[in-house]
Amino acid sequence: MTLNEVSLTAIDWRALPKKVLVAALIGGCIALVLEPDHTSDLPILAAFGLWSPHILFAAALFLAGLAVFQRLGLPALLPAVASTLLLPVLFAPVSLLLDYGFGKPDEELVAALHPVKIYISEVMAVAPVALTVALVVVFILARAAPVHDGHTEATRPSLKSLIDTVPLSLGDDIIRMHAQDHYVELVTTNGSVLLTEQFGDCVERLTQLGGVQCHRSHWISLDHVRDLARSGSAYLCTMSNGDQVPVSRRRYSELKARLSMRDIPSWRS
Repeated sequence: MTLNEVSLTAIDWRALPKKVLVAALIGGCIALVLEPDHTSDLPILAAFGLWSPHILFAAALFLAGLAVFQRLGLPALLPAVASTLLLPVLFAPVSLLLDYGFGKPDEELVAALHPVKIYISEVMAVAPVALTVALVVVFILARAAPVHDGHTEATRPSLKSLIDTVPLSLGDDIIRMHAQDHYVELVTTNGSVLLTEQFGDCVERLTQLGGVQCHRSHWISLDHVRDLARSGSAYLCTMSNGDQVPVSRRRYSELKARLSMRDIPSWRS
C-alpha cells in the first residue's frame, strides 16, 4: 500500500479511532521513556496525561485536514502533504492550551510576552512532534485502507470465481457492468456478455475487485475510469474503452472521493 492509494472512503472508520487512541497511548509511553526536558519535573502520570492528548489532538487535526483537502479534489499525494505542512500551524494553539492546562507553559515563551512571538515559537517547537504524528497516522491509514478493497493484485480473485457464469474467454479485467431488464451486461477488456444474473447479486460479489456502483443500474471499475465530468444536471464517467457511464448525483461525491487519490488525467465539474 502506498500513500497514493489511501482513500478516506476505503478506510474502516470504526476501527480507526481505536488505532489512533492506541497510538496516542503508546506515544505517551515513549515520551516518558525519552524524558523530554519540558516534562522532566512532572510526575509520571501527569507527564503521560500531557503527552498522550498532544498526540491524540495532533492526529485528529491531521485527519481533519486530510479530509478537507481530499474533498477539495487535490490529486495524489497533495492532501497528505498539505495536511502535514499545515499541522504545526493548527496544532500550536492546541499545544499551548494543553500546556497551560497542565501548568507547564514554556518559560521562554512566557517571558516573550508578545502573542505573535509566542505563537511562532510554539509552531517551531511542535513541528517535529506534528511531523512524527502525521507519518504515524499515514501508516495507520495505509493499513486501514486496503488495495482493491482488501486484495493486492497478486491475490485478487478471478472474475470467474466470483461470477461462475462469466465465460473464461472474457478474462478478469472487468471495466463495467450494467443492468438490462432481467439481464446483466458485463464488459471486460476482452469483450462483453449478457448474463442471466441479478444485478444486485453481481455488485455484491464484485466488492473485492475495487469498483463502485455509480448509478442504480451501473457498476464501474475504478481502475478503468479516465474522466468524470458534468453532463447537464447529471454526471458521466468515461471508461478506458471509451464507454460513457451515467453517475447519479447521489453517488457523485462518493465516486469523486474514491478517485481523488488516483491519477485521473482531468477533472471537470
